[in-house]
Amino acid sequence: MAVPRTVRTVCPRNCYCTCGMLVSLDEHDTIRSIEGDPGNPATGGHVCLKGLSYARRVTSPDRLLTPLKRSAAGRGFEAATWDEAFADIADRLARVRQAHGPESVLYYEGSGSHGALGGLAMAFWRQFGGCTTTYGDLCWPAGLEATRLTYGDNRHNHPMLTGRSRLILVWGHNPAETNVHQWRLMLDAQARGARLIVIDPRQTDTTDAADGHLQPRPGTDAALALGLARVIVDEGLHDGAFLDAHAHGFEAYRRRLDLFPLDRAAEITGLPAGAIRDLAVAYATTKPALLVAGFGLQRHSRAGQSMRAVALLPALTGNVGVAGGGWQYANLASHCLRPLPLPPEPAAARAIPVSQVAKHLESLDAPPVRAAWIERGNPAAQNPSAPRLRDGLRRLDLVVVVDQFLTPTAELADWVLPAKSLFEEEDLVTAYWHPYLQWRARILPPPGEVRPETEIWRAMCARMGFDTRWFPDDREVFLQTLLPDRRASTLERLKHEPLDLSGNGDIAFADRRFPTPSGRVEFASDEAAARWGVDPVPDYVPLDEGFTSAAREKFPLQLLSCKTRDRIHSQFGNLDWVREVERPHVLDIHPDDARARGIADGGRAAVWNDRGRIEITARVTPGIRPGVVHVLEGWCHDGDPDVNALTAEGITDMNHGATYYECLVEVARA
Repeated sequence: MAVPRTVRTVCPRNCYCTCGMLVSLDEHDTIRSIEGDPGNPATGGHVCLKGLSYARRVTSPDRLLTPLKRSAAGRGFEAATWDEAFADIADRLARVRQAHGPESVLYYEGSGSHGALGGLAMAFWRQFGGCTTTYGDLCWPAGLEATRLTYGDNRHNHPMLTGRSRLILVWGHNPAETNVHQWRLMLDAQARGARLIVIDPRQTDTTDAADGHLQPRPGTDAALALGLARVIVDEGLHDGAFLDAHAHGFEAYRRRLDLFPLDRAAEITGLPAGAIRDLAVAYATTKPALLVAGFGLQRHSRAGQSMRAVALLPALTGNVGVAGGGWQYANLASHCLRPLPLPPEPAAARAIPVSQVAKHLESLDAPPVRAAWIERGNPAAQNPSAPRLRDGLRRLDLVVVVDQFLTPTAELADWVLPAKSLFEEEDLVTAYWHPYLQWRARILPPPGEVRPETEIWRAMCARMGFDTRWFPDDREVFLQTLLPDRRASTLERLKHEPLDLSGNGDIAFADRRFPTPSGRVEFASDEAAARWGVDPVPDYVPLDEGFTSAAREKFPLQLLSCKTRDRIHSQFGNLDWVREVERPHVLDIHPDDARARGIADGGRAAVWNDRGRIEITARVTPGIRPGVVHVLEGWCHDGDPDVNALTAEGITDMNHGATYYECLVEVARA
């Protein structure tokens, strides 16, 4: 019998907070409680509903505990042994490779769980001879590249410095639901007198607490940013000293502002000119001011340029390199680990955009994709054009999915292999909101026949005659070698506390040194033009599928599919604890748009475009902008709408992101 104990660990989910957690177990090694770790300098003694529900997730009756193979009749699954699984999968992969080449196998890894060890899968695929992988990201890459092009690096002030802000401008972000620790800091700053202003086309928990709320047309953020900048410059509120010392290309940028007088910015965005002017003056005259941008304003084809336009506002007003100010989008300070040791990359390596998997399953040749291995993701629900992607998976000779549950993707597999939980393998976990690297402890042995993914890949290598030395026998020793200093003492410290190993300090760019080609903040970027074919100076260009496009005659409403506090995409919604309290996935529609279509609150509505159609319960609310409708994303169970039946496989103007919010639809009573 074990001794009751409390273990420090970290949530590895794809979430801003990457919460430190204390997990308490009884003498039977049963989890009795999960609490926030008060020793975490960013997340403190708090943890969200999803973190608390790990106690249920790890013991859920729906959790997969043994390999499953599709039944001979093709309907449903039956339990199998690991030997059966490895033998059949290895044989079928070898046959596909023999017939079509290694690139005929798609390896798809999502971001459903973070950890350094996840990358070891490539030790198998490189020895396999290569494969087809994906590049880009479904979530946030255009904003990352826009920030890098502007400031040279993705870093921002320590979250705790939010308390020094006097004005907080939240743009395309809903931290009350998706970044709960940042939200707590914002509310604390607001209680001490800071103004909180939110830019979002819809009403959210965040806007409910704000001192001001602007609701622009989706996809017009660049015009709003340039309009704000025009007011700031016209009224002499820009920081001339900072710009003279630290700006590159400001004169070209200033000429661009000539195209965005207040009246034009108001016309494009659909906002009152007075509201734009008031925000510009407040932002420029209240110091320090913090601009927090979310992923929402970069999920369309003009994403990078929009983010560059918004990201320049802190530099324009001298709010860079100061406590309580700055540009906050992503902090990659913790991404400091050494590269994984892997076999050499083979010549037969092909990659496709992650937002266009459905298209390439249909169209790739020389060779076509004939098999797929999918882990840490649920593309059959979460990727654009999901029904077409599901059809593509059904046509393959072999689909292997590694997961803890029978997700919509796993339901399509020939083999489903049971995945570990965060408690069942040690690892190092990075973050993207705070600067701390954290240790994820091994708290419990895997239940049933569950194996960590590293052991699955080791066994697959052995089965196919590959070298298994890439997979560590001692994971702690291996993880130590990935640390920047490779010291055992650093690893021991990580077991007791999160560490910022970046050396950047708490204030981003406090030294006013910017690792851009010019060494300055780039208001004009030749690199952006050369690398991505965009204008060196940020500009506003209407969306191809937006409020000015011809498609609006047929599909007049702009669909947004945003995140919810209760899930991380399609994760956690299967748990009874979460389903008891989660918000319903309904269609938010403005009373004017509902009235014109005969849609009543609580009634059923059909939502469609040329890509697909769904039916859903309507919620008529004045909280959403007219001409815009909204459905929470994250298909997890039968009650969820298949919202990605409607989304397109577009790509952002830089860094290969997805364009979920560039989506026109029509709505009618169902």
